[in-house]
Amino acid sequence: MARVAEGLVDVLEDVAGAELVEDIIACPGTDTCGLGITSSKGLARSLAEVFPAGKVPEDLRNESVKISGCHNSCAQHHIATIGLHGVGKRMGEHFAPHYELHLGGRIDGVPKIGQMTVKLPAKNVPAAVSHLLDFWRQHRRDSERLLDFIDRTGKARLKEELIPFTIVPPFEQDPSYYFDWEGEDEFVLEDLGPGECAGGALEMIENRILEAEQELYMARLLEGKEQHATALNKAYRAVLAAAKAVLVPEGIDPNTDAETFSEFERLFGATGRIAKAYAAPSANIGDLGPHNTTAAFAAEKLAFAKGFVEACKTLTESISQDLKLKDLDEKQATGECAMPSPSAPDREPSSKSVTTLDLRGVMCPINYVKTKLKLEMMDEGEILEVWLDGGDPIKNVPQSLRNDGQKVLSEVPADNFFKVTVEKIG
Repeated sequence: MARVAEGLVDVLEDVAGAELVEDIIACPGTDTCGLGITSSKGLARSLAEVFPAGKVPEDLRNESVKISGCHNSCAQHHIATIGLHGVGKRMGEHFAPHYELHLGGRIDGVPKIGQMTVKLPAKNVPAAVSHLLDFWRQHRRDSERLLDFIDRTGKARLKEELIPFTIVPPFEQDPSYYFDWEGEDEFVLEDLGPGECAGGALEMIENRILEAEQELYMARLLEGKEQHATALNKAYRAVLAAAKAVLVPEGIDPNTDAETFSEFERLFGATGRIAKAYAAPSANIGDLGPHNTTAAFAAEKLAFAKGFVEACKTLTESISQDLKLKDLDEKQATGECAMPSPSAPDREPSSKSVTTLDLRGVMCPINYVKTKLKLEMMDEGEILEVWLDGGDPIKNVPQSLRNDGQKVLSEVPADNFFKVTVEKIG
């Protein structure tokens, strides 16, 4: 065996790029794996333009790139300098393949898990990675390694630099974003089973914060071109998206701008849950000024928008951490590919008085959040009857409540909806 191993080492030494950064490690992904979400092999091949075999500069010698087609990390993306794992993202009526970019992982020296920095559409990953390398070479200190530069620069600055690559055009404008690398059919995301409402709420928060950051990026670009009025409109949209993000855990999904600001100011401004400077966004960003607004006026509004988005990001960080833990609990309880649980009651319905919560017309995961908030206001042993629509609501919400440790007593079909009876536990 030793002789065979030595022979393999000799062969590998003759292969251009072997054991170097261009020797990208990728799991099988959707090519052959039933759990794969994206084509990790296809992405690896597309990155050959960024890391051409035998031609990669010497300053990347000790770095690594690893790609997993899902979060299971078969390619060990979490310990790579540049790690990527595939996810799907709904964009209106379509899904687009995406990758979560993890930066700074290593096992040498002091081991460290790579930090999830930004979610990128699959099509933009090569350009984003190429830009990251250019950014490093422009701003590194002396001969600073990419790994050390990532540590020193930090997630926030790196994410800000990569925001332009997160933007996905509508399907009608560019359908190529909705096809995976080397894919012949439009990307679809298979249903992985019920009971992951906490994960859905987390994704909704993250998507709205990302939308706010994208709008801020566009505002800065427009302001640089002295298009002040258009830049102010983008700043306004950024504030609106950030306010909507923090309303998700409150079970509120507003339909209008006025409702968004009203609810935000009621729940966060009036209660002191956010800094006083950002307590009344409608007053600060609502007045966009005249069409021929001045540069000074625009700069003031953009500064407010940037600070407001940062304040909302801080608010959502602790919320997101709680939801990540809840999402992990749900996945451990049901399994990633869990089949729907039977809707048979956990036990016979109670004869206690019942509180009714009508959530017909409320979509996932807001219906779950509203149910959870209602249960938190009730005493142990009290009964809540939730009215849910068919489809995803009846499939997901009861299972998520079971994962929370609540007792789902019954799921009874009514006229065009379902009555779910829950006993408050804990």
